[in-house]
Amino acid sequence: MTMFTGLLRIASAWEDEFRRNRQLHGPKIQCRRGCTDCCHHLFQITELEAGFISHGVKRLPDAQRLAMEQRARDYSQARQKLLCQRQVPDAWGSLPPAGLRLACPALEDGACQIYEYRPLICRKYGMPLYNPQKPERIFACELNFRPGEEIVDSQLVHIQTALYRDAADVQAEYNVQGGRRDDKPVTVARAILEDFEPYLPK
Repeated sequence: MTMFTGLLRIASAWEDEFRRNRQLHGPKIQCRRGCTDCCHHLFQITELEAGFISHGVKRLPDAQRLAMEQRARDYSQARQKLLCQRQVPDAWGSLPPAGLRLACPALEDGACQIYEYRPLICRKYGMPLYNPQKPERIFACELNFRPGEEIVDSQLVHIQTALYRDAADVQAEYNVQGGRRDDKPVTVARAILEDFEPYLPK
């Protein structure tokens, strides 16, 4: 698992941050099994995250893996159709407009089937989030925090800025070591259907 050491360190740090936010905000953060709002957003992941998902998918029981692969095929077709209908470019870094929703293919019966291997965004979503590249706002799930609601947390900016920088360093190290980059957006569905482990540095 050496190739995933940096990713796992960042994942653990974000989970610590989630626990800190639960303690700080108490029952406001209602994230739990069965709440799947975040599982219906369209998002992209890195090749390193995709490699970790591919690594995990190979370890699933055959029936579970095959069912998820079929959902991933259906998802990929539906995603492309949605983007075409809305004339949204399918490109790295492009975010779909509000309202485009599609259930993640890893979702089954209200639970993630690759939870241990899920991307970083899935580990963060639900708590207040600060992105140093967009310092003008704090993002928070509207199921937990009302739009415009004041979020009081003197440590949030400092902690999450450090986490973003650490994640950027892990990605930079991936690039320096010769990790392969894909010319198309990488999604959870692709990581389920394709093997991204060969993308990883040797």
